[in-house]
Amino acid sequence: MRYNDILSAHNFNDAYAYGDRSVGPRQNFFLRRIRLIFSGDISDHLYLYLQPDFASSPSGTFSNTPSSVVSGVPYYGYYNYQVGTYNLNAGNFAQLRDAYADISVDEKKEFRFRVGQSKIPYGFTNLQSSQNRLTLDRPDGLNTCCKDERDLGVFFYYTPEHMRHLFRDLVKNNLKGSGDYGMFAFGVYNGQGANRVELNKGVHLVSRFTYPYVFENGQVVEASIQGYTGRFVPATTAIIPSLGMATNWAGYRPNQYPWNASPFTGAVVPFVNAPGYNSPNNFNTTYYPTPASGVWNPSCVNGCTGVKDERVAVTGIIYPQPFGVFAEWNWGRGPVLDPYQLVVKDGKLNGGYILVTYKYDDKEFGLGTFFPYVQWQQYRGGAKTEVNAPYNRVNEIEAGIEWQPLPEVEFTAAYSHMNRTNLALAPYRQWQGDLLRMQLQWNY
Repeated sequence: MRYNDILSAHNFNDAYAYGDRSVGPRQNFFLRRIRLIFSGDISDHLYLYLQPDFASSPSGTFSNTPSSVVSGVPYYGYYNYQVGTYNLNAGNFAQLRDAYADISVDEKKEFRFRVGQSKIPYGFTNLQSSQNRLTLDRPDGLNTCCKDERDLGVFFYYTPEHMRHLFRDLVKNNLKGSGDYGMFAFGVYNGQGANRVELNKGVHLVSRFTYPYVFENGQVVEASIQGYTGRFVPATTAIIPSLGMATNWAGYRPNQYPWNASPFTGAVVPFVNAPGYNSPNNFNTTYYPTPASGVWNPSCVNGCTGVKDERVAVTGIIYPQPFGVFAEWNWGRGPVLDPYQLVVKDGKLNGGYILVTYKYDDKEFGLGTFFPYVQWQQYRGGAKTEVNAPYNRVNEIEAGIEWQPLPEVEFTAAYSHMNRTNLALAPYRQWQGDLLRMQLQWNY
C-alpha cells in the first residue's frame, strides 16, 4: 500500500509519473500490487507458473489527470489546466500478469523453453521482482521498453547448474538479485505488451547475455548486454497539437495551421509512420486531407506494420555486500510523437539510471535490515505504450531507505525530485515537483 504527498510542484495539476498511477494531485492511499502466485513442478521436465494481479488498472480505466480541459485560456503562453473534467475512474481489476510453462530439455534444467506470457529478458531492473527492488518504480529509461515488463511469446534460457544456484542465492540472501532468467536468453514475442492484442504480423526478437562473477572474498558482480528489435503499433487519439511549440514547457497552441491561413479550432489524430514527412510545411496531402468537422482521421499506410522499435542496453551490478551499485543504460529508436505533435514516427532514445545503496543488518538491537539508497535517472525518447507515444523527458533524483523489520514485511520512504513529462494529457507538458512517497509491503 502506498501514500504519496506532493510537497511542491511547478504545476500541481500536471503531476504525473509513468510508473505509478498513484502520483497525482488527488491521491491518498493506493494499492499498487495485490498478487497471488500458483506454481509447481508437474514433472521433472514441466513447471507451471500463474500470477494474477487483483489491483490492476487496465488502460482507459484509471487516471488522476483531467480527461478534458474546461478552461482553455492562454496563460503566459501556456494553457491553464487548473479547471478540468475528471472521469469516475475505477481501479483494482483482476488481470493476468504471468501464465507460462517452463519446459526443460534436460534433467538439470539447464536448457529450458518458457512458453506463454512472461517477462521479456531485457534489463536487470525489468527482471527484478518488485518484492526485491529498492525503488518504488522502475526507471523510465529501461521500463519504457516493455508494457508491464511482459509479453506473450516463446523464450529460451540457458543457465549452467552452478549459475542457477548463484542466481537463486542472490535473491535468497537478500542481495536484491533478479532471479534466474538465463545466463543466455533468446526470445520471440508479439511486441505490443502484456494483455494487449497483437496489431501486426511481425514479431519482436530479444536476446540477453549476463555473467555474474564471484571474487575470492565472496563479493559478486554482474555484467550484462541485451537488445531487441521489432515494429510497434502505437495507439492514437485526437488531440489539439502544439504545432511546433512542444518545448520544455509545452502548452502554447497557435490558432492557425502553418500551411493554411484559416483558423484551426479542431483536433488531429496523429498519423502513424508518415512517408516523407518532415514538418507541417512539408505536408503530403495525399495522406493528409484537410481536416473536416474538427477531427482529422487519416488512414493507415504501408500495411499498418507499425514503427521501428529497437534498443540495446548494458548493465553493471555490484551486489550490496554491504556496498552496492546498480547501473544500466540503453540506446535505440522507437515510436515517438514529433515536435509538431502531428505524426508518430521512429526517433532516437536513450536513458538509464545509477543507484547506490548500502546493506546494514542491525544485529545489536534486532531492528532488522536497512537499505539506504540514492538513485538518479534520465530518459529522452518516446513513451510508445502511451496513447500517441508522446516524447518523454525525465530527469529525476530519489533518496530513500528500505527497512525490513521482518523478512515478510518492509517499509520504504523516499523523497523524489521529479522533472518529467505529463504523458496523460496533450500537449504533454513538463512538470517539476518534490514528492514524499511511502510504501508498506507484505510478501510471502
